[in-house]
Amino acid sequence: MGIKLDKDVPPLEREIRYFLYDLCVDWGYCIPPDAADRFAVQKQFSADLFAADILVAEGMNPDYEKQSLRKISGWFSRRFGADEIFEESFVDQSMPKQGV
Repeated sequence: MGIKLDKDVPPLEREIRYFLYDLCVDWGYCIPPDAADRFAVQKQFSADLFAADILVAEGMNPDYEKQSLRKISGWFSRRFGADEIFEESFVDQSMPKQGV
């Protein structure tokens, strides 16, 4: 069982929320809901900064958690196909292409 978001949630926010859910359920990085809300509405993301922010929200120090930092950053890059993503150029891979 997963999470279900409203249809009007912007694609990037929706995918970040799904990723945060997966980080918690599958890998044990469960940040507080208020931090998740702040992360999800950002307009751009970097894999390394995202990973560091997750660790800080978890009460960890990214300077000392290099292995976790690399793991989360790698998961981010694989999930989104890039080390950086931006709201204005984000392509929702889960939605069918129009006109096809």
